[in-house]
Amino acid sequence: MTKLNRIGLIAVATVMGLGVTTTAMAASKADCRAYANLAVTQYGRMQALNLGCTGFRWHNWYDGHYQWCRSTSKASARSEAIVRQRALFTGQC
Repeated sequence: MTKLNRIGLIAVATVMGLGVTTTAMAASKADCRAYANLAVTQYGRMQALNLGCTGFRWHNWYDGHYQWCRSTSKASARSEAIVRQRALFTGQC
């Protein structure tokens, strides 16, 4: 299994884990730590794949992802992680 495949597998597992949480409440600190780690990992994978994605969702600034997550719901954070993961799988930003 290549490093990128392992990263992708970890990312999918994390997204699925975020999906198990209750969506009505604001994202918790633990949820947001996981979200920010996943976002930075997904950014790295996007770079490795040379996709050239840009914009607010594509950066490696952990604190930025974490702070955004803390300001939104679990559902929004989960949705954002899924959008990035879908872009990685399809190769389209």
